[in-house]
Amino acid sequence: MGSAGDGTVNEPVRRTVLGGEELASERVQRFLGSVTGALIGDALGHRVVSLPWPEIRERFGESGVTSLGPHSGGERMSDGLVVLALSLDGRIRLDRALLRAADATAELRATYELWTSGAAQAPHRFGWLGLHLPQRIAGSRAVEAVAAGISGRHTTLPELLYTAIPAGLWSPSSRDVIAHVEQVCGVLGMSGESVAAVQALAVVLQQTVMTKNYVRGFGQVIEVEADRFGPRRDRVLHLLRTAESSARPDITPEQLEALGDGFDPASALAIAACAVQSAGTDFDEAVRIAVNHSGNSVVTGALAGAIMGASFDGIEIIPSHWAEGLSKSAKLVFRLAQDVPEQLKDFPRDDDEWKQRYPPMSGSSSKPVRPTTAEKPLDAHERFLGSMIGGAVGDALGFAVEFHDIEMIRRHHGPDGVTGPVLRDGVAQISDDTQMMLFTLEGLIRAHVARRMQPTDNDPVPEVQHAYQRWFHTQGQDWARAGGPYAQHLQRPDGWLITHPQLFATRAPGNTCMSALAHFARTGVSATPHNRINDSKGCGGVMRAAPVAVWSNDPAEVFYAAVGTAALTHSHPSGYLSAGVLAVIVHQLIREVPLRESVRLARELLTRWREHEEQLRVLDKAVALAERGPVPPEEIARELGGGWVGEEALAIGLYAVLATEDLRGALLLSVNHSGDSDSTGIVCGNIGGALHGTRAVPAEWQETLELRGLVETVAKDALAEFSPGPPTDPGWAQRYPAW
Repeated sequence: MGSAGDGTVNEPVRRTVLGGEELASERVQRFLGSVTGALIGDALGHRVVSLPWPEIRERFGESGVTSLGPHSGGERMSDGLVVLALSLDGRIRLDRALLRAADATAELRATYELWTSGAAQAPHRFGWLGLHLPQRIAGSRAVEAVAAGISGRHTTLPELLYTAIPAGLWSPSSRDVIAHVEQVCGVLGMSGESVAAVQALAVVLQQTVMTKNYVRGFGQVIEVEADRFGPRRDRVLHLLRTAESSARPDITPEQLEALGDGFDPASALAIAACAVQSAGTDFDEAVRIAVNHSGNSVVTGALAGAIMGASFDGIEIIPSHWAEGLSKSAKLVFRLAQDVPEQLKDFPRDDDEWKQRYPPMSGSSSKPVRPTTAEKPLDAHERFLGSMIGGAVGDALGFAVEFHDIEMIRRHHGPDGVTGPVLRDGVAQISDDTQMMLFTLEGLIRAHVARRMQPTDNDPVPEVQHAYQRWFHTQGQDWARAGGPYAQHLQRPDGWLITHPQLFATRAPGNTCMSALAHFARTGVSATPHNRINDSKGCGGVMRAAPVAVWSNDPAEVFYAAVGTAALTHSHPSGYLSAGVLAVIVHQLIREVPLRESVRLARELLTRWREHEEQLRVLDKAVALAERGPVPPEEIARELGGGWVGEEALAIGLYAVLATEDLRGALLLSVNHSGDSDSTGIVCGNIGGALHGTRAVPAEWQETLELRGLVETVAKDALAEFSPGPPTDPGWAQRYPAW
């Protein structure tokens, strides 16, 4: 750890869900909505927690309990509120420990120990909560459970699920959240299925706060990260899938009870998930469904309230009448929650009043920490991941303005044009470009599996053709027709990638790609540079070419393979030679070759091919234009075109990286023009991501990217397959079957 020379200490930046500037205020509202929803659901559930459903119906009518009654005169906290209050306080103190270079896990443990030991132990360390909390938590079952957990005894209190609400803010990476929750659960003495349930809930809340879409949250758990939860995850995931399939607007308490009684974490989470998905966008209905059953209505209500409160516009969607029925203890917890965003922003408070409010629990550095970007050097893995994720981000940025000229872009987005992701349904949607990039990469993985089985099989193009026919099937085409000769061997398309329903979205697929794949389905004959089926030089060949960089250590082989995959749909030389150039540039950047040297080698390989002159001319113009730095969109159009054809899309994407110093600036330059913005964006992201790595892709852009987890997973699978020791287990062969 080095000194900055002014009394501060350099420390790597910690990224939280509430950091950044562009989306932080919206996320704060959703986080506060999550806390408020939990408080409401907890209170509503307490009205019926000991009652079977028939008695609830008899007392409150066919809809069950629907409103908060007058709370009791006492201000003792419920077990759930105790856990939530201690966890919110611990989250603030944990972050303060990180920023002063102390042991964050030790700080969290010390915070829990403080609240379970009594005020006489260290009253000065309670901070502002010392005036309010001790008398409210004395004798609580939750305090006893936390005390048992931190002393090493196993705990199963279902209210410990509430720890997921602040834990989900740990990082924009769901995998980091999963790892963090495992540590938190270890501190609290949780194990097995309980850990998996808290991890799953934390990821649901993290994704929902980031994207305002609880569907994205459940999808991240069930589809993307399913194999990363604790070892006792099977029942948790099974119940969540059952909850999803059972959800319906008219669901009955009896149907809800088929998921369990809510007295264990897995069934409590499943009931809440089913209630939320049954309610759609209606907060009142979500908590009503969640509490009206013969089980642990308190926890199921709180979890449903937390998830729905984190959705859409957060606290703004919660009807104001609920606040009137909340107790003083609940309002105290909400006041504590308001301090969490203040601490988790990029530059949190550290004044004397804040230090007294949240005093340190464990040892610390005597110097304040200054966040810095000091990080380990880039390696080939991060560069390749950066290329794939950067490409998808560029595609999403551009897809929002594809088919718009620059005047329309400025009219809709301001004088600077697009300055960040444009969200639709809570995410930055990808186009067919990223879809085909993923299927290209899947085809390459399967080709390499085949090459391991038969070393003389060194041509990836047949497997990539097969992958493209699977993509063609996702675009509304029946497999029997889309699969062509492959459908004669398979009743349904095989492999893991095709099982993701999100890939079946139709996102403006190119006519040339669709017609070329339909031609193969009819004839069974693949197009090649010598067997041409059209005269198209559209950008559909280059937009999906970057993954070919992993195919071989030999750049000439990479060029050849990229040409072959692009020629499957685009028969004009500029349509497939542009793909070869892009793949080689990415190939070289991954190997730490400087950008201009990478372009020089790709240029030299290009000149070995017939009919390269047009592609070469536009490539050279892009390099020359970059010497002038960023130029207005109108000049990009005059010099390089609109990006609708292969040589132009490559030129604009490459120019944007050459003309700028950082990936953010390059991506914005590449999409703000009158042309095919998603394709120029994906090319720019492929090149810039390989140059700068994943760390250069703005975190807040990654967080909102549709299918971000899927892109990362397939990219990491490619790195595993092309490593010196690729996977050999049967599961891998089912995931990426070879022919």
